Amino acid sequence: MKNRIIKILSVVLSVLIPAGSLLLSGSAAQPDTVEQMLSSMTTEEKITQMFMIAPRYYDGVGVTELNEKLADLFGRYAFGGAILFAQNAVGAEQTLRLTDSLQKANAADGRPQLFISIDQEGGAVSRLATGTLLTGNMALGATGSEEAAHKSGEIIGEELSALGINVDFAPVLDVNSDPSNPVIGTRSFSDDPGLVSEMGRSFIRGLHSKNIITALKHFPGHGDTGTDSHTGLPVIEKTYSELKKNELRPFAAGISAGAEMIMTAHIQYPNIETGTYRSALTGEDIFLPATLSETIITDILRGDMGYNGVVVTDAMNMDAIAGHFKKLDAIELAINAGIDMLLMPGAPYSASGIKELENTISRTVGRVESGKISMERVDAAVRRILTLKEKRGLLDAYRQGDIDARIEAAKATVGSKEHHEAEFEIAKDSFTLIKNDGDMLPLREKDQNVLILTAYENELLSVEYGKGLAAENGLIPEGVNVTVGCYGDASDETLDLQIEKADVVIGISELTSAAGLDPEKPAGAGGRQLDKLIKTAHEKGARFMILSAHLPYDCVRFPDADAVVLCWSDKGMSEDPREIKNDIPQYGPCIPAAIYMMFAKFETVEGRLPVDIPAITEDYVFSDDIALERGYGLSYKEFCRYCGESHDKDTADKLKGLLHKLLYWLREFFDRLKEKVIALFERLRTFIKNKF
Repeated sequence: MKNRIIKILSVVLSVLIPAGSLLLSGSAAQPDTVEQMLSSMTTEEKITQMFMIAPRYYDGVGVTELNEKLADLFGRYAFGGAILFAQNAVGAEQTLRLTDSLQKANAADGRPQLFISIDQEGGAVSRLATGTLLTGNMALGATGSEEAAHKSGEIIGEELSALGINVDFAPVLDVNSDPSNPVIGTRSFSDDPGLVSEMGRSFIRGLHSKNIITALKHFPGHGDTGTDSHTGLPVIEKTYSELKKNELRPFAAGISAGAEMIMTAHIQYPNIETGTYRSALTGEDIFLPATLSETIITDILRGDMGYNGVVVTDAMNMDAIAGHFKKLDAIELAINAGIDMLLMPGAPYSASGIKELENTISRTVGRVESGKISMERVDAAVRRILTLKEKRGLLDAYRQGDIDARIEAAKATVGSKEHHEAEFEIAKDSFTLIKNDGDMLPLREKDQNVLILTAYENELLSVEYGKGLAAENGLIPEGVNVTVGCYGDASDETLDLQIEKADVVIGISELTSAAGLDPEKPAGAGGRQLDKLIKTAHEKGARFMILSAHLPYDCVRFPDADAVVLCWSDKGMSEDPREIKNDIPQYGPCIPAAIYMMFAKFETVEGRLPVDIPAITEDYVFSDDIALERGYGLSYKEFCRYCGESHDKDTADKLKGLLHKLLYWLREFFDRLKEKVIALFERLRTFIKNKF
């Protein structure tokens, strides 16, 4: 018996040991696909794999379908990716056909598939013409809800995936430390790195759940600048130690959440990177920006922070780079710094643009072969690109699949009713009440005239839409007449006549930059016009409310207003979404949700400031004092669902309120019981009918 057991064990081991050797050897038994592919690539193929191209225009017209010249370009060169803009994404079917044609054009010789990317942040920066716009990041910060951030990422991810887009240049993880920041603003979740980290992680996970690659931006942080890198070269004087306490924390959180791409910022950090370059624009020595800094990309991001994913530049045609650096020098510096992908290193917007891009490719190859650009850096970059493509299933040849079925799925997904409903709930949750003198809100009084004045014409339909939703849900009190107008181009006489008839006036303020605080400067909408409207309304006995619909820093700009609310986004709408079934033009949910919430006395108002609001001086500039701290926000008083009134006058009134709560609960209970009994009798009736 013992010998028999030994023989059986010997046979089992003779099978298991070779199998175990194969498992342990792994790559030895099966060649590493990435390394094999890398070793077979020419220098040109490696360099073009590091290029992400924008087929944005051709001969001055937005590219909505791939023309012969662009198809030939993507067929001849092994580009690593393409980026789409609003000009490329005008409808669900059209966008899917465009991404499909890009992948097919690229599919020669078994190449890896393209990264097809887009800036779909939600809110202020959204490229899909018919996609769900969502609220934007600062509104998400106002909700304080990680669930809302996750849901936003999910919605965006599902729509992009349906369109054949696999990379989203989002989320923005910049900490908006400077209220005068001209380019980030509401694109940031907050000025608190902890809140940015929490919201960012959830947003990333939402995108990842739909198989979308996230590209965090703008490393190491664009939130504390007073210059837009699209038009200039910003400088941040912070030390590395200071960055670690603030700007770098959200990026560390994003890396821990599994982010696979990070986009760099074209910003100078002279206390971190001291290398210089003679500016082609000014002739003076300037510090190398983060995009071209080996210290920031290789030493800090890869070394200290342990990031092993793909690093992509912000657009190389932005003035911060293109205005100061010769193109080939910028490419050389970027690659040697540790950059993996170069975004928009050329502009194939015409036949001459294609020729110029081809020249850039050949000259870049020449710099690699001459040793000016490190081949070791190139190989490391392409290895990371291919590794990510392998992970996301993009290393295999492109398969079109059933394109008609994909088109139908895209139409049903992009801008769907379900997505818009979720978006509206998030917008409602972001509604933030700053001032409410005399409990002006919610608007609950009967038989009064409410005048809502927009800043621009494209907001008129947004207000009408919100008003319609409030009416459909029975929120507008009996006898209340809501009139909508635009103060932007109206004469004083017209406005005076409108206000003459109003009991309540609501004016939309849009602060687009710090300059807009000054009534003498035409920046944004509001300022002097709203100052005058508030005065006129009060003279005529009407109450006035400010609806701040962009940057929140104007919420202390109008001290004479009776109420102030924030809705975080001024995006309007071109068509009523209730009248369209498919390909609904994207629209902003925040203004309609704010109008709805002004009448919704049974809704809970939970929006809270995600940023500190500085005080404003007599000269209309931000002071160092904080007027309202992060976390500030008011709520509506509680209204009885039984009688519709608030019970806060005295003890007897509060006891009455408790009784009404009991009566309301009993009414709800018996209503539900009635529904169940009716449903039971209906099932019984159907059973008897079918049986007999």
